[in-house]
Amino acid sequence: MSFMKLKPGEKLIAKETDYTSGSLGWFGRGVNDAYDLYLVEEVNGNYILVLFMKLQFLFEESPSLKWTTQEETLFIEDFKKKINQKWGGKRILKSLSKGKKITIDIRFDTWSGGWSISEHWEITVEKIQKGGFSTSSVNPISGSVKLDSEDGNFANKGYGVKQRGLVHEFGHMLGLPDEYKVGTPHEKVYNSIMNRGETIFARHDVVYLKWLNNIIKQKGIK
Repeated sequence: MSFMKLKPGEKLIAKETDYTSGSLGWFGRGVNDAYDLYLVEEVNGNYILVLFMKLQFLFEESPSLKWTTQEETLFIEDFKKKINQKWGGKRILKSLSKGKKITIDIRFDTWSGGWSISEHWEITVEKIQKGGFSTSSVNPISGSVKLDSEDGNFANKGYGVKQRGLVHEFGHMLGLPDEYKVGTPHEKVYNSIMNRGETIFARHDVVYLKWLNNIIKQKGIK
């Protein structure tokens, strides 16, 4: 089992390596072992909440649509880059006293093919025609994700908004539900990342803030 390695200058404050997140999964109890959480302190006195995922990628093809090794590598790197730019990227979660802050960073351990029981999620990526569409999904019970080769590109979702499939599906991997369904509280907030757009609202951070708030209270961080 692999654990996240700290970067130079980071000091570990607390960690949780079996985090059950959100309201998806068995009877609304959350996605079991969805990711690991680390709170680290930087040399400048700021803190980072690191969300760490171990991902196994499986690439699915057909006789007419084949993946090259380079395409597989590029998809994985593009996935990591776009997820961290949207969900992480040192986005501020909390402001502390004396101008200090807590930001969030998304980090991954990824590999392609093979067999493993240590991953948080197994991601199958279907090769489809450029500009095509295939329904993507997340199964929180089995820990499996279905994406396609176009999920890193923007698609018109109506109501004047666009969305990339992989950044929306990642929200489900965090434990967040769809918001576009009829009768849900935010069904008409079309620009939301869990609806049709890509805007992250404060409510989307709740899935890991519960742990963070408990830790900073225990550690006396203000």
